[in-house]
Amino acid sequence: MQKEIIFISGKDPLLERGGHSSYIRAHARAAIKSGFEPHIFCVSNRTEVLNADFGVVHRVFSRFRPFRPLMIPFHSPFLHSATTKYIRESSTGAILIHGFHVWAYPGVAIKRRLRREGRKVRLLVNLYTTFVHELEGKVRGINRSHKLLRRIQQYVEYLWALAVMNRYERSLIEASDRIFVNYSSVRRLVHQAHGEKINIDYLPYTSEKAFLNESGAADDLAVPAELEKAIANGLPLIVTVSRHDPRKGLDVLIVALAQLRDAGIPFYACLTSGGQLFDSHARLVSELKLDSQVILTGWVDDTFSYLRHADVFVLPSLEEGSGSVSLIEALQAGIPIIASNIDGIPEDVTDGVDALLVKPGEPDALKDAIKRLIEDESLRKTLSVNARRKYEMKFSPDIFTQALRDAYEHNYFEKA
Repeated sequence: MQKEIIFISGKDPLLERGGHSSYIRAHARAAIKSGFEPHIFCVSNRTEVLNADFGVVHRVFSRFRPFRPLMIPFHSPFLHSATTKYIRESSTGAILIHGFHVWAYPGVAIKRRLRREGRKVRLLVNLYTTFVHELEGKVRGINRSHKLLRRIQQYVEYLWALAVMNRYERSLIEASDRIFVNYSSVRRLVHQAHGEKINIDYLPYTSEKAFLNESGAADDLAVPAELEKAIANGLPLIVTVSRHDPRKGLDVLIVALAQLRDAGIPFYACLTSGGQLFDSHARLVSELKLDSQVILTGWVDDTFSYLRHADVFVLPSLEEGSGSVSLIEALQAGIPIIASNIDGIPEDVTDGVDALLVKPGEPDALKDAIKRLIEDESLRKTLSVNARRKYEMKFSPDIFTQALRDAYEHNYFEKA
């Protein structure tokens, strides 16, 4: 019989598109391979339990909107109540709770209540940034190309993070039995925000795609319709996989692509994913007369099929806090990579070895790096081979699974 583990994801991993839920599903798949049964609790517009191939998803009704982490003060009582009820009814042994980001906050109340009842409970928390740092990145990424209402909203959210969310995050950290991070950059952020005495453990990770397509092969991946023109015409194909979010620097990439066009460099670019700034970025593409060369797909079901047909992968982020799931997918696919030299990115790739790193927020530098890769086939081949090698050395699902198994079984579960 598999041992149950409680995940507090906050967002619905069956519905939410983006890095957070992909990160949750990757951990759930690793937990299953480690012999655990993940029970994943998230807020929803209804209460129901669904079986998925990555675990059991418990949707918990919350009357508040939106389902975003900045609303955790309002969602937490619902998650706390439902999760505690489930644990009481289904388990009599030690309880291991694994929470993610500030969404893990309900675990604090769950742990305290069950311990008062004599239960053995441990709360493990993964942090991939601090809340204030994330909102600072969004504020820095907002500019006049974005609508006034969006800019005002971003500043209001930043003030909320300073006044409220920072306290919730600190309470979570102080109550946790273990804090996990995937990067030294995140360890520094947590120590700067909440004190140097906090004990933080390193835990490797990988993308969900590592479990679903371990070979990274493209043979069985059909060409997405948006890419057929570029492939048929033999144009260099530039792909990015990134939420349209102020932190992600997609406007910087669009400007760099306009400069590349003006320099007479032929290319086709595909920006996958959706997000709050999608419409603003679509307008920018039109204003710069890039419609014939740049396509914004919106959300897609399988980003990997786009990556595996790319000649160059670009990650133009202004802030990540940690690393990037899409960067790991690009490493897995063995694509030449250009990425911003920020946060955890230089911990994953080395400039000139398995990627080209550029200063964030500078279209000229980004344009020059893209031009260099398009024109230098030998460099593309070198980066491609080394990217795949880096993935196998650092991000294989077996490495992640073994580390998570050790964290659960040897260090925590039996001692809970």
